[in-house]
Amino acid sequence: MGLKRYALLGLGAAGYAYFKKKENREKAKLAFDDSKVKVSQAIDQAKQSYYDYKNKDQETHQHEDEKMMSEGAQTSVQYYNEQQEQLDEIEKGSTENKTQL
Repeated sequence: MGLKRYALLGLGAAGYAYFKKKENREKAKLAFDDSKVKVSQAIDQAKQSYYDYKNKDQETHQHEDEKMMSEGAQTSVQYYNEQQEQLDEIEKGSTENKTQL
């Protein structure tokens, strides 16, 4: 037999000897239950942190998108107004030329 087998047999025998007493089984059960609660709390906390991070990230993107849209709308309105002014000046200029003739 190899060294690993002896180690496993030794652990098994130690476990059996330890859990043979009812008092030790109860201690182990309490420790296991306590560990489950702590792991569950840690998982819930991690999920909440991830949820908060995702929502914050999404809110930031929404704000940036809204800002970009408003700036884009202002730019397109400004462009339209400039084009309209140029057309008005051209029309006004052609009307003045006709009246001078």
